[in-house]
Amino acid sequence: MSAGVTSMFPEELLGAEIEGMGSQLKALAEVLYTSRKVLLQGEYFYDRINRTGGRQAYNAHGGYLQGSCLIVGEGFDYDAMYGIPGRPLSDRAVELTVRFNYTDLNDGKSGICGGEEKDLSLGVNFYLNKYVGLKFNASYVWVGAGCNSFYDKDFFLAQARIQYIF
Repeated sequence: MSAGVTSMFPEELLGAEIEGMGSQLKALAEVLYTSRKVLLQGEYFYDRINRTGGRQAYNAHGGYLQGSCLIVGEGFDYDAMYGIPGRPLSDRAVELTVRFNYTDLNDGKSGICGGEEKDLSLGVNFYLNKYVGLKFNASYVWVGAGCNSFYDKDFFLAQARIQYIF
């Protein structure tokens, strides 16, 4: 974890230490669909790090699928600068969300175990006006092989946030 960054957990769940890093190949595929009431988005990544000194290359991969539905309000804004969907266009809106994530940093051929995890999140977002949003979500995390030993079993998280956009 970077200096000055705080976390609610004392250790990171995933993390691979790679010795003899050489060239790197990254690939990413993403899809986005939006309509008046629905947003669907997904990404898949693949990362290959060729290593020096005759070491086996390291391969990692993962991705996510997420969706949301506006039960109050219509349309999603689009942030052209970052190329991502934004908040609902309606001043007042209620959005239901779901997301599934999978990350695998384990590569048996290279002998590097960075951990594997899956998580499922459900949430509801209340947009009170164009500046303030209330966000609630719950996530269940399945801890897989190779994760930091602090995480010895699956766990559940719940969050509540207030968002102010200026």
